[in-house]
Amino acid sequence: MAHMLATTPDWTVVATARSQARADELRTLVGDPANFHYVVCDQADLDSVHDAGSRIKKLVAAQSIPPLRSLVLNAGIQTGSTDSATADGYELTFGTNLVGPHVLVGLLSDVLTAPTRILCIGSGTHYGKFRRSYGMVAAPRWEAPEMLAKPRAGDGIRAYSTSKLGTLYWVHELARRAPQRIDAICYDPGMMPGTGLARDRSAIERFGWKYLLPAMRVVPGVSTPKRSATHLSAIATANTPIPEADLRGGYVEIDRLVPSSPDSYNPEREYELFEFLNSTTGLGSHQVAPWWSKGPQPIN
Repeated sequence: MAHMLATTPDWTVVATARSQARADELRTLVGDPANFHYVVCDQADLDSVHDAGSRIKKLVAAQSIPPLRSLVLNAGIQTGSTDSATADGYELTFGTNLVGPHVLVGLLSDVLTAPTRILCIGSGTHYGKFRRSYGMVAAPRWEAPEMLAKPRAGDGIRAYSTSKLGTLYWVHELARRAPQRIDAICYDPGMMPGTGLARDRSAIERFGWKYLLPAMRVVPGVSTPKRSATHLSAIATANTPIPEADLRGGYVEIDRLVPSSPDSYNPEREYELFEFLNSTTGLGSHQVAPWWSKGPQPIN
């Protein structure tokens, strides 16, 4: 997707990478066009997230880049257990997939100018259905956010699907809070065998993921990086046929707007998660747009 946007007329790209080494790899892939900027942002380290947010805001203030029109939150991790922690002490999957993105968007919220699209990368694993993961990922199991945030003994693969359920809760709550035409959207790129997502799995699982499962790309819900990146880029640049009004708070699977799981619609959980993320990270009103912390009251 980064390479596609680098060659898209009238778009400037600020690409984030979790380390300088990864940023250098991306620079090698994309090159160094005038409309491309590289910022280190390790979403498992909130100091790095704050630094990235500050750097991006300075680029906007200096008019080195135009107003932000799309944010694509594609950081995600899948591990084998839930006993590892981020630099700030959060369970690694919860911290990387939910806490880091929340803080980055919050820090940038006061420089978002409508129309802006905030695209969070979701996953069909949140449905908890065999067809969505073919038995490779356990169904999500939601708990109170303060419990999910703690490193503990547990199934890291289930933590991944649970974090993707949490992504939908976050998108729905943000869609309630944000002004009109600052639209939060969940984008599911589909199951993409052969990519690096299974890098922390067993040797047998990595072999099947890389060499056997790619044959399933003809099955609905299975895609390739190029195909999904094309559709994601179209949404990010407002070149999709899906109506804007339908995208707000919506769930797009590859190229179709579809309902997310019944369990993903839960206003109480959505509010609880968003408020927990605000409070646990100290994301105060002085750092965010006024609308960010003045969301609706929970539904009783």
